[in-house]
Amino acid sequence: MFRKRINVIVIAVLLAAGLLIVFKILQYNNLFPSLTGRLMINEGEKVTTVPAQEAVNSLEPTGVPVSGGGSALESISGSGQKSEPYQVSGTDQESKPELGANSTSVPAGQIPPEEKPVQEAGASDTISQEDASMFHYTELAQEIKDRITGVSYADNCEVPYSELRYVQVLYWGFDGESHSGEMIVNKAIAADVVDIFKELYEAKYPIERMVLIDEYNADDNASMAANNTSAFCYRVIDNGSKRLSNHSYGLAIDINPLYNPYVRPIDGKTVISPEEGAEYADRTLDNPYYIRKGDICYQAFTSRGFTWGGDWKNPKDYQHFEKKLD
Repeated sequence: MFRKRINVIVIAVLLAAGLLIVFKILQYNNLFPSLTGRLMINEGEKVTTVPAQEAVNSLEPTGVPVSGGGSALESISGSGQKSEPYQVSGTDQESKPELGANSTSVPAGQIPPEEKPVQEAGASDTISQEDASMFHYTELAQEIKDRITGVSYADNCEVPYSELRYVQVLYWGFDGESHSGEMIVNKAIAADVVDIFKELYEAKYPIERMVLIDEYNADDNASMAANNTSAFCYRVIDNGSKRLSNHSYGLAIDINPLYNPYVRPIDGKTVISPEEGAEYADRTLDNPYYIRKGDICYQAFTSRGFTWGGDWKNPKDYQHFEKKLD
């Protein structure tokens, strides 16, 4: 009985050894996959694949932090080489390149908009890209021509429309809010004017109102009394002469005229325009709306070749900046 039991054990051991030998032969010839490696045929090439959990357990972390803790792992290529480590964001979103000062973000799949036919000042570090786009000038559209013809653009106007430009800018009102302003100037100074008002906007320089003088039926006194900042208006100089004002050519701009009146002598008397600004002819007063030599408004204009009426000996035109062309 004992001998039979020994024989059974020996036979069992031999069978187990035989099975193990067969298993190793199959595995050696890649006929039986292991748990740590797989072989598959892909377009005639052998590609090694590793089960996900086994890959995680077998790779060393790169030390790149990932969302929720842990580290990003290097991937395995078909050649068995590791790829370069990459950063994984907490939101799993692709990183986007930073936009430059003049760059425009365009949604994927859309064609960037064509450049508008306007002259725009360069983007500023202190003005958002959206605000910067609000500073520009264009040729006079038919709508603008219709607004000014027979008003500021008088019937006898000798200045062709082609010499003028419609300017739109932002400005800070007396209410502390940002507003959209408009004026018409000569094409020779249009770019300078855009830059000037951008500079004033950056400094939060207060301007109460900025609409075409046509809103006041081209009445200069009415526009000044409303403290309206304006430029083009085809008219003679208000001093009894018949000489055209530089406003007629779009080469002069009046800023906050109520608080910066035009002061001149006529027949031995001091005449102030507008009349409502008579008290502001006293420049010794402490007034935040006065234009003073050397201030931000003065510098913005004079640094670009404009002269200030407040520098004149007589009369004094404190609201007035003009540029003479060569």
